[in-house]
Amino acid sequence: MSGSSSSGHTPDSAREEQEPRQPEIPKAPELPPPPEIPQPELQRPGQPAKPPAPLQKGMRAMALASTIGLSLVIPPVLGYFAGRWLDGRFGTDPILSVVGLMVGIVLGFVEMVHVLHQIEREERKER
Repeated sequence: MSGSSSSGHTPDSAREEQEPRQPEIPKAPELPPPPEIPQPELQRPGQPAKPPAPLQKGMRAMALASTIGLSLVIPPVLGYFAGRWLDGRFGTDPILSVVGLMVGIVLGFVEMVHVLHQIEREERKER
């Protein structure tokens, strides 16, 4: 016996029969093409601007109006705390705090008037 088996299989073919077969992976379904997204129209120089949509006008007015509230609060608060800091540095306890508060109030009202004029100009432009 020279080491050959009576089944007639070679050692390579025996290995192929013993290895499990890999299951076939199903193909992924084809996806539909992506939807077309409309490109925004670009404004060329020299062309008149299109009027903004009503929603954009309202949002712009609300943004400007909200700055009025902020301009009436932030400058007086910053002026007061700046005055407190200066009072601590120079030992003039309530004087610079009151001056800083008054300057902040005046600056807040000046900014409010500026914003109101800006809103009025935009309303005139729309007409």
